[in-house]
Amino acid sequence: MFRSTLFAALGSLALIATAGSASAGEFVSNGRTSEVRHGDLDLSKASDQQQLRQRIARAASKVCKSDDRSTAQACKAMAIAQVEAPISAAIARAETSERYADAGAKGVQN
Repeated sequence: MFRSTLFAALGSLALIATAGSASAGEFVSNGRTSEVRHGDLDLSKASDQQQLRQRIARAASKVCKSDDRSTAQACKAMAIAQVEAPISAAIARAETSERYADAGAKGVQN
């Protein structure tokens, strides 16, 4: 199966530098990145959606390393929140494509 990344937003997880330096709604990059591949996943399946979310969480943990646990946790939460929209969009496209493919296959059999 092809190899790809989930949008540039995941290819370069932009993360906060410190929890105290940004307001709750402000997003500031710490410059670290982590690639998250998803080309081997079928995002129309709940199990693969969960696997993608686990990969993203692991990537966020890697780039959010900090001696301060609360800073690391805040960084990880903001990184994951930052990529939630593209993740949801990719899942919706996969689920919609599957429904269209099923409808097309049923139409061919009639």
